[in-house]
Amino acid sequence: MSEPEDATSESDATSESDTTSESDTTSESDATSESDTPFANSHGAAGPIPPGEAKEAPMSASQELARVEVPIPVPPPPRRTGVLLDQEDLRRFVGEHLRAMLGGYQVDAVGNFTFAHDGARIFVTTGTSPIGPTVGVFSITNVDVDLTPELASFLLTTNHRLGFGAFSYDQDNRAVWLAHTLLGTMLDGPELQATVMTIANTAAQVDDPIRDRFGGRAFHDVPADVQDRTRPPESDPEATTPDATGYL
Repeated sequence: MSEPEDATSESDATSESDTTSESDTTSESDATSESDTPFANSHGAAGPIPPGEAKEAPMSASQELARVEVPIPVPPPPRRTGVLLDQEDLRRFVGEHLRAMLGGYQVDAVGNFTFAHDGARIFVTTGTSPIGPTVGVFSITNVDVDLTPELASFLLTTNHRLGFGAFSYDQDNRAVWLAHTLLGTMLDGPELQATVMTIANTAAQVDDPIRDRFGGRAFHDVPADVQDRTRPPESDPEATTPDATGYL
């Protein structure tokens, strides 16, 4: 009667041992499989995931760059000298800056500021317009020159490449002009200086080539009394005032 009990007990022990061994083997296999599998952690390197951290797919280089937040510096607003509405205040402002730029200047018979630069004669004048006070910077590069299709083509194509100023033809005096106009109400020193020096350099570069190619005389070749009679063109009082977009 006791032998069947021993067989049963032995069978139960064998079953329990096999179950335990199989469970241990499965756990060990799972742990080995998990530790052997490469993956990327939150720091972008391959390695085991720390406890409590979810798996993340590796990011591309563009995605990594997108995560980097670089502050974009905001440029400071331009410094302005103030609103110049009075004609005399504007003239005083222009004269002070020209003196600082050039060390001095002349005033012609009609009150224009004027100076010579590399053979070219530059004029700076203040005036009024329907949209407020203005500052004109101009140079007469050539005189006694006829307007031909070739000269007109040269002036227009040159205008297309200029950043400051534009060439025009004074039919009454057979003269070539280079001029640029600034609005005086919000004029500042660097803007005035850039315009004056650009007009002066351009005029000095083109006066002799225009004379040699199209005839006439460069302005620096004419007598002083002719230069003294120089007048800026009069604005048309009946001209249509441009709107805010700049179109007539």
